[in-house]
Amino acid sequence: MNAEKTLSNIEPIALSEATPITRASPKYVYDRTGTLVQVPVDTLAVTYDPSDLTKAPYALVEPAATNLLKYSERFATLWSTDPNAGSATENFALAPDGQMSANLIAAQLNGASTVCGYRYQSQVLTAGDWTLSVFVGKLAASPYVLLQLATGFRVCINLDTREYFAVALPAGTITCEFLEEAAGLVRIAISGTLPAGNAVTMIGLGSSTGQLILAPAYAVGEGHLFWGAQLEQGRKATSYIPTAAAAVTRAADSIAPDYGLIFSTLSENDDDDAPLYIATKTYAAGDRVRRAETHQVYESAVANNLGNTPEQNSDGSAAKWTRVRPTNRWAMFDGSIGTSSEADETLTVVLRPGVAIDSIYGVVDADLAQVCVHDAPGGNIIYQNTIELEASAPSDWDEYFWDPFKPLPDFLITGLDPYYECFVTVTLSKASGKVGCAGLVLGTQWQLGATQYGVKVKPKSYSYVGEDEYGNTTIRSRKKSTDLAGTAWLDRSEASYVNQIGQRLLDVPAVWIASSNPEDFALRCYGLGSLEISYDFPQDCQLSFNVKGVISATNTTA
Repeated sequence: MNAEKTLSNIEPIALSEATPITRASPKYVYDRTGTLVQVPVDTLAVTYDPSDLTKAPYALVEPAATNLLKYSERFATLWSTDPNAGSATENFALAPDGQMSANLIAAQLNGASTVCGYRYQSQVLTAGDWTLSVFVGKLAASPYVLLQLATGFRVCINLDTREYFAVALPAGTITCEFLEEAAGLVRIAISGTLPAGNAVTMIGLGSSTGQLILAPAYAVGEGHLFWGAQLEQGRKATSYIPTAAAAVTRAADSIAPDYGLIFSTLSENDDDDAPLYIATKTYAAGDRVRRAETHQVYESAVANNLGNTPEQNSDGSAAKWTRVRPTNRWAMFDGSIGTSSEADETLTVVLRPGVAIDSIYGVVDADLAQVCVHDAPGGNIIYQNTIELEASAPSDWDEYFWDPFKPLPDFLITGLDPYYECFVTVTLSKASGKVGCAGLVLGTQWQLGATQYGVKVKPKSYSYVGEDEYGNTTIRSRKKSTDLAGTAWLDRSEASYVNQIGQRLLDVPAVWIASSNPEDFALRCYGLGSLEISYDFPQDCQLSFNVKGVISATNTTA
């Protein structure tokens, strides 16, 4: 069955506000420009890959870690050195944090014939796994740098080929990894299992290691850029921890056993929504308030409105309040596509569904949709993709210069590996202007049949159009939706199963998909669907579907 021409639907899961992440210290990650920035205490950190900013950003959840190296960004006077062991110049070049704080470590003559340049610190370490990482930028012709995790655990690294040589150690004793690249500096990490005791951690130039002579050698005054040194326990470099006169610990990201919306760049506030409702305040007719419990904005329908909780007094002919709209933060999750969450240029949300999902659907106004899914908070990435929401394909120069752009109003992701503890990061962005999301649906996709030609798409408007006795037309523009109808073929053995799906979703707004081709966005809609199965043939059945597009739905029990 052709996946693009398969009739299916996505049954949405309900989302609620989850307990936000806690972290007792700041954290450093990369923003959308590739610059290392500080994330405040108790705020989930979403990071970009500075080596490739087109990759989807993701929520970075980490355990606690301590950087034992003091003055991680200052190597000139605050790290130890030996006589004739080269020079270090602070504030020499641009660093990953956007500041002119990268250090130049340059070689000088050491004895009669060799040159070297390095800086070191001494530590007392416990036995176990340790990792040293530092940002390095190549300047000199010689590509070799030297990193020493501890005395005797030394690596010489070729910045051009990204090969490394473990000096006087068995193969596999030390591992070396090239990580992110920012501001022209690449972060290099070496890891190894160390015995307990004193350890000398060293960074510097590596044309001569004492065990291995490499060419070309450094000339006096030549060197490379170094910045952001970090020594921590474990065999993996974690997010950068800046230090000064003492070691610094970055607290763990603590996530409660809770599910729903973990993080959003949008907040509920007085400016975007309305002031919080106060039970002891008297409201005039027309006053607006918001309720954190329902994520809704209400308008007072009467004067002298005192002590009437909005959500408990918003129905019936004697209603004291009128529900106006969801808050801007929650409009994208209110179970409709008639309202939209909006932000300037970038909108990011992090979700923990609490159930296994295999599909994500969004109705958006954006240039890019970027989605990253982890199998668990702080786990492995199982999906990462950037979707360009533009379908223009000019066939000649006239169309290229004069035809309007053709933005795609939705995106669809299916076939995700299902994990019960999955962690989903969605980022929508525009080069400029407002980015919007009318609906973001996470759920399970149900395959219903093979869509046949002849699907009908019917735009529907809720606008008022009236004429007076003189022929004057009055138009009051309102929201719009789309109805969808057509047929599909399915195997007779699947008919009863498909009928059960249709019964379950009769009164449940869901995403209905007649084609998953990005350019066939008109063949996808959010609405209430009904199915009719005709057993016309021995092996196959014909399935008729009719979807009533909805812009808002409130489900009440009679």
